[in-house]
Amino acid sequence: MPDYSLTKIGNSPNWYIQWFEDGHSRRASTRTADRGAAEQVLAAFRLVRADKPLSDLTVGQALDWYWDSHAKNTMRPSNAELGIRYLRPYLGALLVSELTLAKQQAFVEARRKDGAGEESIRRDLSVLSAALRRAEKFNRIDRAPPALSLSPAPPRERWLTRAEVAKLFRQMRKRHRGKRHAHVLLFTRLALYTSARTGAILDLTWDRVDFEAGRIDFHKPGRKLTRKRRTVTPMTPQIRRMLMHAHKHRRSDFVVSWAGKGVDRVAKAVIAHAEKAGLEDVSPHVLRHTFATWGARKGVPIWLLGKALGQTVASTTERYAKHQPEDLARVLDAVRRK
Repeated sequence: MPDYSLTKIGNSPNWYIQWFEDGHSRRASTRTADRGAAEQVLAAFRLVRADKPLSDLTVGQALDWYWDSHAKNTMRPSNAELGIRYLRPYLGALLVSELTLAKQQAFVEARRKDGAGEESIRRDLSVLSAALRRAEKFNRIDRAPPALSLSPAPPRERWLTRAEVAKLFRQMRKRHRGKRHAHVLLFTRLALYTSARTGAILDLTWDRVDFEAGRIDFHKPGRKLTRKRRTVTPMTPQIRRMLMHAHKHRRSDFVVSWAGKGVDRVAKAVIAHAEKAGLEDVSPHVLRHTFATWGARKGVPIWLLGKALGQTVASTTERYAKHQPEDLARVLDAVRRK
C-alpha cells in the first residue's frame, strides 16, 4: 500500500493527502485547515484505500451490495427493489467487467419482449447505473462500465374529463370478489383533488391530517428534501367529508391502508379499475395531471398551479400555459393598441 502523508500546497490553507502511485505523485484535499481534523480524514482515507476493489465482482453482487449499503434505506426503496428484481435474472451472473453496452441493450430488448413499459425499463437501467457508480465510488470495483440510458418519454398529455372521472369512481365503488377496495377509491380522490404525488399520499399518516385547522400536511417528518416538493394542502368541504369518513373507519395510522397496514404501491389497482371502467392510459400520474389541467382551463394563475403541484413556475408554465391562450391574446392586444 502506498505511503500516505499530509502536506501543504501553495497558498491553500487546507491540508492535502499525498502519495506515490504508478510512478506519479498524487494528492487529495482533506478540505480542512485543521491539522487534527486532517489526521482523521487521512486515517479514514487509508482505510478506504486499503479496501481493494474486487475485479471479479458480478453484477448480482454489486446490486446486492448497493441494496444493503444504500438503497434499502432510501425514502422509497421499492423502485430499487423492483429494478434489482428484473436486472438479476438477465445480468446478475455477468462480471461487472463484462457488462458491455451491447449486453445492456439485450436486456432492454428482453424486457420489451416481456411486455415491460419504457418507464419500467428506464427505472431498471437507472438502478443499475446507480449501483455501479456507487460501487466505484466506494472502491468495490475498479471502474464502472459505460451505462446505457433511454431517451426520456415525452410528457403525458392524457387527462380525464369529469364524465370519465365519474365512470372511474362508479367502478371503484363496486365490490370485487366480495370486497370493496375503499383504499383505492380514497387514494384516487386524494390524488385528483389535492394533486399530491403518489408517494406523498401513501406516506400520509393521520397525525398530519388536521381537521381543526382544515389542512393536510404531506411533508413526512425526517424526509430528505428533494426536487419533488410536498405541500400543505387546505381541505375543501368535499375532502373533509371524505377524510372524516375514512378516519371513522380507520384501522391503521396510514390514511390509505389495506388490511390494517400501509400500502406500498397502488398503480396496478388504479390501472385495473380504469380498464374495467373502459378507460385507457390511466395511471396515478394522470390524476395529478388532470387536477392541473382542470385548474388551468378554469383560469387559475400558473404560479398558483405551480404552488399546488410543488413545482417551479417555469416547469408549470411549460406544461400548462397552452390551456390559457386567452393570456396570450391579452398580450397581443396590448401590443397592438396605439
